[in-house]
Amino acid sequence: MKKIFLLTSAIFCCSLSTVAYADQKTPCFQKEVNLAVDGQSYFLNAYTINDYTYFKLRDISYVMKASSAPFSVNWNEQIRSIQIFSNVKDTAISAPTKGSFSDERVDALPNAYDVYIDQKKVSFETYNLYGNTYFKLRDLGNALQFDVDWNSMSQQISISTKKENAPISPLAYQKMLGKGMDVDWSKTKGGQQYYNTKAVEDFAAAGISHVRIRISEDISDALLQGLDRQISDCLSNGIIPIIAYQADSFKNNPNNKNMKKVVEWWDTVAQRYQNYPFTLSFDLLIEATDALNQKPEKLNELYEQVTTKIRESNPERIIIISPRLRSDPAYLSELKIPTDHNGYLMAEWHFYAAGPSKTNEKKLWTTGSPAEKKLIQDKIDTALAWQRKTGIPTWVGAWMAGDYNDGNHYTVAEQVTFATFVCNALDNAGIPYAVNSDTKFYNRETNEWYEEMLPLRNTIYRK
Repeated sequence: MKKIFLLTSAIFCCSLSTVAYADQKTPCFQKEVNLAVDGQSYFLNAYTINDYTYFKLRDISYVMKASSAPFSVNWNEQIRSIQIFSNVKDTAISAPTKGSFSDERVDALPNAYDVYIDQKKVSFETYNLYGNTYFKLRDLGNALQFDVDWNSMSQQISISTKKENAPISPLAYQKMLGKGMDVDWSKTKGGQQYYNTKAVEDFAAAGISHVRIRISEDISDALLQGLDRQISDCLSNGIIPIIAYQADSFKNNPNNKNMKKVVEWWDTVAQRYQNYPFTLSFDLLIEATDALNQKPEKLNELYEQVTTKIRESNPERIIIISPRLRSDPAYLSELKIPTDHNGYLMAEWHFYAAGPSKTNEKKLWTTGSPAEKKLIQDKIDTALAWQRKTGIPTWVGAWMAGDYNDGNHYTVAEQVTFATFVCNALDNAGIPYAVNSDTKFYNRETNEWYEEMLPLRNTIYRK
C-alpha cells in the first residue's frame, strides 16, 4: 500500500472520471462553510451538489486529526481505491487551502473509485472535483462515529466526537442548557443556610435544566464545601451547574489589585473542579456594573487574564463572558475574544433582568403592543447577529417576568403574557436562558413552590 495525497493523482482521477461519466455531470456551486469540530471553528471551501454540502475528504481528515475520531486517507494503487482508516491521526496531512470564489456553476463528476473504511467497502454518493473526492459529512459521521449538526441561527455546521466525560462543544452546550434558573444558594446567607438536596430534586422535577449558581463571597472553606454539595446534587439530578462570580470589588474599582483578586479566585475554583464533568461551566463575571461600565478595556483585560489562568487547569471547560452595562447585548461587539479561549467559549447577555416596566421606555411592557414586542425582538436580533459573525453561541443569563424588586406592578396573569412572548421568541432563536430568580418561585425554608406563581412557572418551563 502506498500512501499519497489524493491531489497527487489529480490528472489520473480527472481523466478517468471524464471518460467514464462524461454524460453524468452534476452542476455545483462553491461556498465557504463555518465548520466547528468539538468547538474549534474552521472555514472550509465546499460545494453544494444536489442541495447537499460536500467537503473535500482530506480537508475533513485535517480538521478531525485533533479530535476523538481522527481518520487517515490513503490511495491504494493496487486495487485503485480510496481507503479510510478510523482512529488514525494523519500527522503529515496539509492544512486546507483557500481558493478564489466564483459564483459560476461548475460540473462535478460521480467518483469513479471504490471507497473502503477499515477494509470494508462502503457505498457513498461521492463526487470528483479538480482531482479531489468530495463527501457528505453525515455519511462520514455515520461510518466513523461522530455527530453532525446544523445551527441555522449561527449558520454553522458542528461535528461532535464527545465520549463519556469528554469536552462539550459550545454549540452542543447551548442546546443542552435549555431553560434554567438563577439561584442564590451560594450568594446570600439565607441561601447558604437553607440549601438542601430536595431543592435540586424539585427543580429537576419542574423541568429546570440548568442553574446559574451566583457567588458574591471571597473563597472560604465553608463556601467551597457548600458549592461542592450543590454541584454534586445538580449533577446527580441531571441539572447543569454554572458557577457565576459577582466580583463586586473589581466592578466598583477596576484596578490591577482587584483584578488580581478575581484571577486568584477563579484559579482556586478552577483547580478545585478541574476533574468534574464538562457539564459544569464557569461564568466569569455577574453583570459588569458601577465603575467598570466606564472601562470596557478593563473588562476585556479581566477576561484575558482569568481565561489564561483557568486554561492552566481546565483547557477544555466552557467559560462564559458577558458585555458591560449589565450584560446588554448592544455591547457584545466590544468584547475581545480571550486569546486562550481554546474553542470552548460562550457569551452571556441579559435583558429584563429586573423585569419589564410600565413606565420605562427602554423596557416598556403594558399590553404587549407591537412596539413593546419589538424592544424584545431587537435585543434578540442583536445577539443573533453577533453570534453569526463570531461563531460563538450565546445564552441569556437572566430575565425576569415581573418587576418584583420595584414594587411588583404586574399581576401573575400579566407576567404570563409577557413570559409567553419572551419564551417563544428565545425558543425560536435557539437561545437558552435562565430566569431570575429562585426566591420568586420557591420557598427554600419549607421546600415548597409558591402556589400563586404556578401559572408563570408552568408557562416558562412548559409543564
